[in-house]
Amino acid sequence: LTLSLLCRADNWLVDTQEEKPVHHGLSAFGKRVVEEMNRLGMIVDLAHVSVDTMKVVLDISKAPVIFSHSSAYSICQHRRNVPDEVLRLVASTGSLVMVNFYNAYVTCSDKATLSDVAGEEVPRWVGGGSDPPALLTSVSPPPDHMDHVKKVAGAQAVGFGGDYDGVS
Repeated sequence: LTLSLLCRADNWLVDTQEEKPVHHGLSAFGKRVVEEMNRLGMIVDLAHVSVDTMKVVLDISKAPVIFSHSSAYSICQHRRNVPDEVLRLVASTGSLVMVNFYNAYVTCSDKATLSDVAGEEVPRWVGGGSDPPALLTSVSPPPDHMDHVKKVAGAQAVGFGGDYDGVS
């Protein structure tokens, strides 16, 4: 259950990124909802919530949580993405960030490719105009979201998320 989807009409449960903070993370009722979700064995989803809410829930939840469709904030500074300080909490709680495929959250622009999400090393011939080229070497691509989450939170903390529309 995504906490923020419970409160699209108002902010009685959590602070979202789109609104001015009211609860500085989670209301008292929101804390009870997380406790009940833990008791029932429901997965808490933190996609769409504020950084304060992320931190509070990661602190109080008795079970790992997920970010069902979020990416790495340090690569694309979009409010929906997860900052490194939260990724470290994800690691310490056994939680999961499912990297998003939506262009605006991957590249902060209207275009993104799969390598922006999952990266790849591209072999390239170098060595001037010689035929055949003198050397085959790997050129590292720019940082990608999956590798970044893995680097900060660990391999167990990264997965593929939703919002698949738009990535070419």
